[in-house]
Amino acid sequence: MNPKFDLLGHPIPENHGKAGANGHIVTPENVNKVRLLLIAGRQKKDIAADLGISIPTLTKHYFLSGAKEVKEARQRALADERAKNLLRLDEAASKGNVTAIRELNSILAAEAIKDRAREFNGVTEEKSAPARPAPRGKKEQQIDAAKRVLETDDLLDPRVH
Repeated sequence: MNPKFDLLGHPIPENHGKAGANGHIVTPENVNKVRLLLIAGRQKKDIAADLGISIPTLTKHYFLSGAKEVKEARQRALADERAKNLLRLDEAASKGNVTAIRELNSILAAEAIKDRAREFNGVTEEKSAPARPAPRGKKEQQIDAAKRVLETDDLLDPRVH
């Protein structure tokens, strides 16, 4: 099978121009467009309309990572963009760009402040919730109840007599 390509170099589906579903080809431009629209807060129906495809086709081709929900996909796209921007900033700073160095330092300072605030509030990454004591068994509860009774009633305390 020898695939045919359009003028932009994208593969043309075999059934293009014939009856039935023509098949959707994922292009780098469309992937970028979907990511940017997700970051902008657009819904699936709006993204599909912008690409000229149906919602199931959008889900099939652009939500392959298991993120069927727009909210989860948006969070992943935002995290990816933040990481890319930090890498770009670091690259520019390593080349001596003073503005990039200042921006990177301000980001690092803000993260240090967040870390100190977490430490001050007693929240660490390893231990975010205080540990609960293990529940006491029935016999332990009965022994504790008997000790309380002995402490409160002098007639039952053998040391008094």
